[in-house]
Amino acid sequence: MNTRMFAIAMIALLMKGTEMSGGSHSALVAASVLGSAAAAQSLDQPATVTPDGSGPISRARQARRAHLLGVVELYTVGLYVDEPLFDRAHLISPDVTKALRIVVTYTEDLHRRVALDWRNELIPRLDLAATAHLRGTFAPLKEGDVVQIEYVPTKGTVVRMNRAVAVSGANHDLMLAFLDHWLGQRPVSETIKRMLLGGS
Repeated sequence: MNTRMFAIAMIALLMKGTEMSGGSHSALVAASVLGSAAAAQSLDQPATVTPDGSGPISRARQARRAHLLGVVELYTVGLYVDEPLFDRAHLISPDVTKALRIVVTYTEDLHRRVALDWRNELIPRLDLAATAHLRGTFAPLKEGDVVQIEYVPTKGTVVRMNRAVAVSGANHDLMLAFLDHWLGQRPVSETIKRMLLGGS
């Protein structure tokens, strides 16, 4: 069930509760859920990105990360690589330009704290120093911020937060670590993995 279908189902349940209780709170929540669903429909990643030292590469797939059964949007992930995406050897080749683009969609709400540590879950398994550096970089992430991990054979791996460069000239293994984080045997989310690989 996609976000909009879920929102419609939630609205039906909430409005039924409103008729039974005579309260207006459910109607207000229903409107909020519908607004969130409508906003989610417009959060597509761009069709292309252009890493430094490369021409544009196309978006192959995108996925959304959400919490509380899809009610709270956290971030979207875009995978950029020239086809064929389903050729694993092509995707992991050090001769292929590729990128991951993460856009934060979470709206801070003091009345509904999210227990999930979504900022730290953006970081793959790395050594302690690299992990600490990225945690410090990602700690202030907020709605609208963009993290882009890009690899160009002649430039290495670059990690950007908005326009600032957090990591530059890293080897191909860092790009592979991020890809493995989303697409490997122990991904952040099986749902995101299926979406990024084109599954249902």
